[in-house]
Amino acid sequence: MQITQTEFKKYDKGGSIKGFCRVVFDDCFAVETRLMQGKNGVFVSFPNHRNKEGKYSQQAYPLTKEMRNTIVEAVLKAYKEA
Repeated sequence: MQITQTEFKKYDKGGSIKGFCRVVFDDCFAVETRLMQGKNGVFVSFPNHRNKEGKYSQQAYPLTKEMRNTIVEAVLKAYKEA
């Protein structure tokens, strides 16, 4: 599975969200991520959902460290180019 497109939209309304990035795989599957400012720098946040009890669960996420690194690098590159 290869990343075939990234599209970054900056979010300039303050707070910890730096922007949103659509990551497209093999021109047929997309995942929306967020770039967040944390205490130790920026990080990529994958889609999650809050249930009725207020607990979050991830909806889409990489299963391997290598894929996570590939996605994070692509999002950071798109952010720098935006």
